[in-house]
Amino acid sequence: MSKPGLTPQNDRLKGVESAPTKKKSYRKILKRKIMKLIHNEKTLILILVLVFLSVATYAQKGMNIQISVGPGMSMGGKFEVPSDIISINPNWTAMKKSFTFGMDAGASFGYNFADEMGVSMGLFYSKQGQRYKDYTWILGSDFVTWSRSVSLNYLKIPIQFNYILHPKQKISFTASAGFYLSFLLGYVDKNSMIASDGSDITATAKGKTYTMSSGSLSETADFKNGKPYKSADFGFLLGAGVQFNLTDKISIPLGLFYQVGFIDVKNKTCQYTDSSGDSYLFWQDSDDTNPNGTLAYHNSSLELKIGVKINL
Repeated sequence: MSKPGLTPQNDRLKGVESAPTKKKSYRKILKRKIMKLIHNEKTLILILVLVFLSVATYAQKGMNIQISVGPGMSMGGKFEVPSDIISINPNWTAMKKSFTFGMDAGASFGYNFADEMGVSMGLFYSKQGQRYKDYTWILGSDFVTWSRSVSLNYLKIPIQFNYILHPKQKISFTASAGFYLSFLLGYVDKNSMIASDGSDITATAKGKTYTMSSGSLSETADFKNGKPYKSADFGFLLGAGVQFNLTDKISIPLGLFYQVGFIDVKNKTCQYTDSSGDSYLFWQDSDDTNPNGTLAYHNSSLELKIGVKINL
């Protein structure tokens, strides 16, 4: 029996939802199906990852872990000083570089898709930088000496292709090539000027501040437009060496590695403001003729790396 006020056509629609109610129901059903699908996809991905790891670990050519340390020599960028500190418009000359200790230490995870070839990715602490030989100005019977050093610490992620010649022998020859991405953890950029009368001026950039001191006086300024060194570096690495195969599972790799950065890691827009309120570019200071404002700084190093490699 029809309800009062309903036409026969409405009677036929009795028990069927209105259009807005239909849309809401379909949305709920669709949402439930999507959530179920997402859950199933996550489960499937997890299963595939576990299967891949199980198969790769079981395979003889499969995965390996290598822990290594690489002491060596770090090489940084060029830095110039005025050849005459009295002249208004002096010529500029490059400071000579001193031997600078560098180091990589960390671990890498590799996969061999053949007995002789594989790829690896690692996570390393990397110590870079450059020490410079003192530069001295002679002023009659007096002198002034400029000292400079740069220390840069990075978290480095190398990705490389590895080749092993005669992997079944007790001693194998190895070669590697690839790229790295590094993130700056910390730095210290220090300049000192010491005169023959004992007076001195030291300027140290570290973290977010620039500290200038002379005797008992000290002044600290905050950096603007970032720090003097960029937060990341990217470059190329190349290595060659030997691998001492102790057992089927354990070997000792020893190699010489060279890396060079593609990026100029100087942040040339970095500024600081002195106590009088004047702002200066860090790399150019108050002298517009200072060439260090345009000179590039690229990280590079040569390291002798030794480690322990374990085939999983």
